[in-house]
Amino acid sequence: MKECSTPAQIKACRALALERNRQLFENAHALNRAANEMLETDNLDFEQFERYRAMRKRADLMFEDAIDHLCVLNEDFPPIPMSSHNSVQLRRELETTA
Repeated sequence: MKECSTPAQIKACRALALERNRQLFENAHALNRAANEMLETDNLDFEQFERYRAMRKRADLMFEDAIDHLCVLNEDFPPIPMSSHNSVQLRRELETTA
């Protein structure tokens, strides 16, 4: 069965997927920051350094997952092109808020 989606449905799905992707990147950044904080201790020993390396590896894998997720997202839900009218209106809104 072929699924037909309206532009509004596609836009909503893309927005939801983009929010999930933002969360994936945010989690990876948080883990990366936590790992880097481990290096700031005064007496860093081998065991602590190995925990740091494991955290960094998990963070790197999380970043890779987030990037892969974004690639799939852009394939499945490509951005809907803006009409020239909407583009001009958006530019005016941005200029007035700046």
